[in-house]
Amino acid sequence: MRLSLYFALALILTSCGYHLVGQGESNVIPSEVQTAWLESGKSAKGQALRMELEVLWQGNKHLPSLDHVKPNKTHVTVRIEQVSENFIPIGFDAAGLAVQYRLSISATLRMYQESSLIWQANNILVSADVFAGDDPSVIESERARLTKQLQTSWARAALARLQSGF
Repeated sequence: MRLSLYFALALILTSCGYHLVGQGESNVIPSEVQTAWLESGKSAKGQALRMELEVLWQGNKHLPSLDHVKPNKTHVTVRIEQVSENFIPIGFDAAGLAVQYRLSISATLRMYQESSLIWQANNILVSADVFAGDDPSVIESERARLTKQLQTSWARAALARLQSGF
């Protein structure tokens, strides 16, 4: 019975397209587009995501070059919006003190051409856990390290969405 359940789950995942995310050389950017620009607003969290995405974008030869030009038919603007970062306790010891936290970063990715929305990927979410010690400085240093890792993971997930259309 259990084997049948695993087999059915494997069939569902292979038939739904989930495995295709980020695969191939196609993307949702229209073929006539030659330049793109990344925007994220003024928040520090949004700027950090934009910088991570910019590094990955520039390393991808299948994407248009990054250039801030006047909106036209050969240019798209990709906006990182609704950026949120949460750091919440999820595990407690016998005394009720938090010993595990979950750090999550989420944002929406939208693409505009000549000020018209042409594509969006809502709520790209990445998360990881931080295991706390007795020292608050350890928690904060782990949080800072993990934040950087998750920003890079978010940028990879965003680029995969752009390349797959999902």
